[in-house]
Amino acid sequence: MRLRLGGAAASTVVLVLGLLLSMSAAPAAEASVHTASARPGRYAVIDDYIRDRMKAIHAPGISYAVVGPDGPVHQRSWGTDGRGRRVTAETPFLWGSVAKPIAATSVMVLVQDGRLRLDDRVVNRLPDFRFGGAAHASRVTVRHLLNQTSGIPESAALKVTDCFDADCPRPAERIRALDGVRPIGRPGAKYAYSSANYLVLAAVVEAVTGRSFADHLRQAVLDPAGMDDAIADQASAHRQNLPPGHQLLWGVPTAIADGVDDHGAGYGYLGGDLHDLAAFAALQLRGGKAANGDTVLTPESVRLMRAEGRLRPTGTATGYGLGWRVGGLGAPLDDAIWHTGATPGYSAMLFLLPKRDIAIVLEQNLYGLLHDEAVMRVGFGAARLLAGGRAPTSTACASPYYWTVFGATACAMALILTAVRSALLLRRPAATGSGPRRTILTAVWCVAGGLPCAALAWAVDRMSPEQLINWIPDIFISGCVAAAAGAATLILRLVLAIRAARVRRLQSSTAVRTR
Repeated sequence: MRLRLGGAAASTVVLVLGLLLSMSAAPAAEASVHTASARPGRYAVIDDYIRDRMKAIHAPGISYAVVGPDGPVHQRSWGTDGRGRRVTAETPFLWGSVAKPIAATSVMVLVQDGRLRLDDRVVNRLPDFRFGGAAHASRVTVRHLLNQTSGIPESAALKVTDCFDADCPRPAERIRALDGVRPIGRPGAKYAYSSANYLVLAAVVEAVTGRSFADHLRQAVLDPAGMDDAIADQASAHRQNLPPGHQLLWGVPTAIADGVDDHGAGYGYLGGDLHDLAAFAALQLRGGKAANGDTVLTPESVRLMRAEGRLRPTGTATGYGLGWRVGGLGAPLDDAIWHTGATPGYSAMLFLLPKRDIAIVLEQNLYGLLHDEAVMRVGFGAARLLAGGRAPTSTACASPYYWTVFGATACAMALILTAVRSALLLRRPAATGSGPRRTILTAVWCVAGGLPCAALAWAVDRMSPEQLINWIPDIFISGCVAAAAGAATLILRLVLAIRAARVRRLQSSTAVRTR
């Protein structure tokens, strides 16, 4: 995603416009419907629920399907894409971490072919892999990467993911950034969800096959599964004319997210239209068999990918198998095999209900970190209804996002006014109030001005400026404005205090001489 703004002036304009627009924002426009349903009445309650949630979260476009072993049995699409066109079952979306079970499937194909083993050590394929030091890295296996127990912390993903440049480094080059990262535990001991695990997997696959991960993925999974229009790199995103996704800018869904990580198909930058995602769900419901009867996954591979999340050799359940989230949800979704995912501006969900031999897939062209729960609730609620449950009684909202963005914006505007007032005070004669009182006031103003600077520095230490503008653009802009105004306030108040102190000293010395 690239925010199309230029310079501080443009940022200020967007800041003001965002505030004005958010006050008058209307719900997402009612859009046309694309249907391919054999029994439309049976799923009407799911349709109504999704449309209600779509309006509640202001999602510009949603496409979903109920899928059986032979493909979709019901599908609906509403809204518009990032170019203002009607969303249909042929509209491409990005799927985020729903890519992980697809990537894991491609790894299992190599395992089935005998070209890779689950307990192969990563360093045997990637000699430059030094995460956690030589001793730790030498014990990390392919299995540990697949089930997220390698010891890589969640935060480490920020060092190696979300690269949208034309010359992004390949996975094997990016993983060098993990060298200095401290493991959360020995390999296999602790579960920690991190997309960095799947970037390392992509590097392993490329080392084994001698091909790009995207090419292997197409040959091993996408083509056999019938995912003909899937997006796995920047070239395929261009061929499929992927529209930009939406993020909230001061509460207004805005089509600004248009980035694809060219080497990110293994962990999140995989996508396609509704038919493509439904085809993968159908493949799983058929037990790994392609539509033409060819075997993509053996029954043992299917079982292993799902079973590992329930019980590991240590006797503990992690809820994460080989690429799948396993269970972990309340009834009637307690037996679901599922995954959710998001990239800036897009989100997707896939739920398999093995006992019912049915699945549901859902794509949205809206996402932001601080309204994750509200956006994802659409898919969880729909899956619950499909499983025979009742519609959720509590509806998640995006209040954390609104509190944060408008709090940061209010702080920025207050500090701008304070900085302007401080600048005007410099044009007046120096105030000579009491020393202690003025010292306390100066300290208060310095703290008020310094806090936004410290908050911004803390955020940049954890995410790069590019990632912050990708994931939370309006909050980052407000934070930058607040930090700049805060720094100006701090400096101006110090100058005023120093000037006042000099005047007081001059007055004191004059009084002494007069005596």
